[in-house]
Amino acid sequence: MELYPVNLRLKNQKVLIVGGGKVAYRKLKRLVTTEAKIELVSPKVIDPVKELIKQEEINYKQREFLELDLESSFLVIAATDQSGLNQRIAQLAEQEGILANVIDNLELSTCTLPAVVERGDLLITIATNGSLPALSRQLRLKLEEEFGPEFAFFLELLAEIRPLVIDKIDQEEQRREIFRRLADLELIEQLGVDRSVGIEEIKQILPEQVINELELI
Repeated sequence: MELYPVNLRLKNQKVLIVGGGKVAYRKLKRLVTTEAKIELVSPKVIDPVKELIKQEEINYKQREFLELDLESSFLVIAATDQSGLNQRIAQLAEQEGILANVIDNLELSTCTLPAVVERGDLLITIATNGSLPALSRQLRLKLEEEFGPEFAFFLELLAEIRPLVIDKIDQEEQRREIFRRLADLELIEQLGVDRSVGIEEIKQILPEQVINELELI
């Protein structure tokens, strides 16, 4: 199956999860960070899911799935331990033009949920097209070691630096050269080793008129 990678903005969108077990919990942990309107339907849920329901704005309906639960949904995740029910949910979602992720059937899914490494604005996703999810998890653990919190800090800086460079530097070629020099992995890693040294290296790349406007460094 050929997949087209895409990141979804789910803020204020209704996302329906059917199921209350370990898989549903893993999906929920990520979803609660998106500001989606989450609705969970399941006759019972495991304790970690109960805790999330208490802590987050999750609309929990303690009962079996009903077709009307799909109404106004942007995305549905069929995460039950019943393959027949998951299949029915996927079929109903397809009829309504709703994106569906079915945990036990890639062919019925219209979208997949990859393993994720997140460092601030840095988002790395890993997928194996359903062939071996365990490999996605192992790669995620490896990448989490390789990309530390310094990447989050660096991109926070760049969110301030980039518009200033665009505003203060008229020549496009000069702007490109600045951004090219900033996109240096050794420079970013230096922020993790010694932040003050890394910041000084960033300052050496930036024109004075940009440095004078910065608040974060």
